[in-house]
Order: sequence, then structure tokens, then C-alpha cells
Amino acid sequence: MSTFKRSFLIHKPVDEVFKTLSDVEEYETFIPYCLQSKIIEEHSDYSLVSLNLEFFGIQTSFTTKNIVEKNKSIEMDLIEGPFEKFKSKWRLEEVDQQTTNLRFEMSYQMRNKILEMAFKKNLKMVSESIVRAFKSRLS
Repeated sequence: MSTFKRSFLIHKPVDEVFKTLSDVEEYETFIPYCLQSKIIEEHSDYSLVSLNLEFFGIQTSFTTKNIVEKNKSIEMDLIEGPFEKFKSKWRLEEVDQQTTNLRFEMSYQMRNKILEMAFKKNLKMVSESIVRAFKSRLS
């Protein structure tokens, strides 16, 4: 399986960062490549989330089970999508009252090896634009 890790500081309180990160249904309004985002089911300890994305002319969608620990983490496990295996986690750490360290970790394996190569090649650039979108949303 391939892995990807990313960490960055956001100069906002951890509760504001968590609120933006967990507001899945707003993703389509500010995250690049996200065409549609919705919560399919919500339970007290997890939710089922669906994202429809378009990368470089290729549309795909996937559904994850998201386990949330308020102001601490969001863990995503694949239910359905273009991945053979997929697991990711957002971790939030309060640096001080006005700064949050946000870490993203992902391990994945795609069903289509050509798509996986293209995904891997563009992952850093795509993640940069998503980080900018989150930071801009929180400004």
C-alpha cells in the first residue's frame, strides 16, 4: 500500500478548525475537485459520507465511514470507491489558543494501477490546493 502524510499549521483555535473539517456538506463549496459532498447517515459515534470528485477530467466517488473524536480526530475507512484499500485520518493538535496543528495521514491502494500512478504523481499538488482551500475558508 502507498502512504501519504501531511502536516500544517492553521492560525485558528482547534474548535474552529474541527468545525470546518467536519462540515462535510460544505466541502463542495470550497474544496477544489469536490463536485458533491454529503452525509448519507449520521449516528452518535460515526457517519457515512459520500464525496464526488473530479481530477483532471476523471470523475469518481467514494463513500467512507467516518469516526469522529471532537476536536481531536476524524478517521475515515473505505466503504465503496475506486480504491482497493483506503484508510485516512485527520488529527488536530492545539498548539496554543489560536493555533492548530492539522495532520493528514492516508494509506491506499487503487484497483486500477494506471489511475494509481496518476493519483500518486499529482497527490502533492492536489493536497497543496486543498490545504490552501482550508486555510482560506478559515481566514
